[in-house]
Amino acid sequence: MRFAEVIGHNEIGVRLRAGAQSGRVAHAQLFDGPEGSGTMALALAYAQYLHCTDSSELDSCGICSSCKSYQTLQHPDLHWSFPFFKKEGSEQSTSQPFQAAWRERMLKGPYFGQEEWLQAIGADKKQLFISVNEALEINRKLGLKSFQGGWKILILWLPEAMRVDTANKMLKLIEEPTKGTVMLFVSEHFDQLLATIRSRVQTIRIPRLSDLEAQEALSTHFSLEPELAEQWAHVFEGNLAAALRLRETSDGGSDHALFAQWMRACFAKDSPTILQLSEEFTKPGREAMKQFLAYSMHMVRQCIVGNYGAQELVRLTQEEQEFAQKFAPFIHHGNVLKLHELLEKAHGDIAGNVNGRLVFLDLSVQVNILLRATT
Repeated sequence: MRFAEVIGHNEIGVRLRAGAQSGRVAHAQLFDGPEGSGTMALALAYAQYLHCTDSSELDSCGICSSCKSYQTLQHPDLHWSFPFFKKEGSEQSTSQPFQAAWRERMLKGPYFGQEEWLQAIGADKKQLFISVNEALEINRKLGLKSFQGGWKILILWLPEAMRVDTANKMLKLIEEPTKGTVMLFVSEHFDQLLATIRSRVQTIRIPRLSDLEAQEALSTHFSLEPELAEQWAHVFEGNLAAALRLRETSDGGSDHALFAQWMRACFAKDSPTILQLSEEFTKPGREAMKQFLAYSMHMVRQCIVGNYGAQELVRLTQEEQEFAQKFAPFIHHGNVLKLHELLEKAHGDIAGNVNGRLVFLDLSVQVNILLRATT
């Protein structure tokens, strides 16, 4: 991927290229930014630029052997690491069994999130992580000589998925890198990384894309109708991954449909429906449950924003707006903080492997009480 293909972030690209041209290439760099902002696109363009044998001040050439190998992601000195799950029958937990799936997903484009990766490897009911064995394998790979005599580059997606023991194993490599090694960490949640990792990497903050940048990208790069591109860019706050997810998924409104049905059942204290929904809530797996709770928090926030008259800040699809007009009056200063707190706690419980059905049922009872509160 060339810098010319990266959406937005021109100034960051200029700084990255200037550093490479002057020889100021930090061996451990962290590209941190929200989902869909282009962190992976920038990291990949930077890696290609470092490997390009005929780069200019503006970009990699796109035609040398190194650049051509990047078109299929087959460069021998480019290594990948990412969250995964341990396959049954595997002696050790490493990313090797998933490398082909990762390459296939990456070739579709770098603007994707965890949901797309979960679908790509069929891990709907699995919790992904980066293991100690993976850290040892990374150390082994980067300890070898480069095939083409230049940089050895690792792109590690979502380092926040590293367990504590994994991060500790990575520390030595970060502190004492082998010659010609560049590690590019691509993160969405900087605060979830261990302090020891954060303090040892050069952090590059990647802001979200502006609504206009996202709108133009959706229209020109992804062939979305201009009117729809404008709406989605606003609704998803520049998150291209979320917008493309809705475009590619036929049931893109599944979280909204479940949320609307759940809120109606909670308000009516419809126990049979709540029991039924608890089964639907748990079926897709832990990551999907966490995503639904995150969506629920988003809807609660949007309702309270709308209640206070800041309609220009409301970011909802047409379907969501129609539901919010009826639902928003039940979200007010007397219950909004508690509702958000309950949803955050439920999210943490699911992440901590608490039984999803019990979490949902307990949450539903408390939501019923709060929705019925008048002040």
